Amino acid sequence: MAPAVTTPPGVPPGVTLTSMSQPEPLMSSVHVPDRALAAGFSNNPIGTHTGKTMMLPELRLLLGAVPGPAEFGEYQRATVEENALAKSTAANRGNTLMYLKQLYGLRPDIPVFVAMRELWDVNFNDQPILALLCASARDVLLRSTADAVVGTALGSPVAAADLSAGIAQAFPGRYKPSTLRNLGQNIASSWTQSGLLGGAQDKRRATPSVDVPALVYALYLGHLEGLAGPTLFASRWTRMLDRNEADLRPMAEAAGRSGWLEYRSSGGMTEIGFRHLDDLTNWTAS
Repeated sequence: MAPAVTTPPGVPPGVTLTSMSQPEPLMSSVHVPDRALAAGFSNNPIGTHTGKTMMLPELRLLLGAVPGPAEFGEYQRATVEENALAKSTAANRGNTLMYLKQLYGLRPDIPVFVAMRELWDVNFNDQPILALLCASARDVLLRSTADAVVGTALGSPVAAADLSAGIAQAFPGRYKPSTLRNLGQNIASSWTQSGLLGGAQDKRRATPSVDVPALVYALYLGHLEGLAGPTLFASRWTRMLDRNEADLRPMAEAAGRSGWLEYRSSGGMTEIGFRHLDDLTNWTAS
């Protein structure tokens, strides 16, 4: 007889845990290396998308209410005590903060959040893709659907059921059909909020707004994973920008002129440094 499985606190309904001591294998396309986990990424397939989207409107309200670098307590006070997100009950305020913390970190010791927060106010139109990149770094379920979205031709349909099927393939036997359906619907909404999908009901592949802040953040996420040089332009993160490398390199040059990164490319060699963001996040390559 199989041993009984005890579901720990915080696991959403509909999630089946087959082993707590031996994490199930992840597809290589969604797995991030251990060094990235120290920067705030996650390979843990328990995310808020079982019941929520990436919550872009709430994130915008929260970061607007708490400007600049801040401790988690300041986000907590703005959400719970000051009701900056305009939630109707105290329980709803607390739950919303919990979900945002799961997706984005909201702490000054989490490099993936600190870098996003630094770039957040530079360009309003880049905020949707910044939020998607950060949430994808921290929610492997969202990340596991990237190929299904980005790999679809512009204007072609992308169904929530397709995203559910991708999750089921990546994590076989982990979720009930009803949970997979909810995941597909919520994750489709997140991709729509990012600008990579369009449409209310019948969603189709679209082109997101992307400028220098989005590129800097995508390159930095690759850097936190351990990539360097020209490989940064071919990472999973830059692929989410939906731009050719030929379009991204001029943005990298502009970012270099603005001091967001150091960019040098000549004679077929490319060097990219992140002194500003590394100093800000206290990140040291291992």
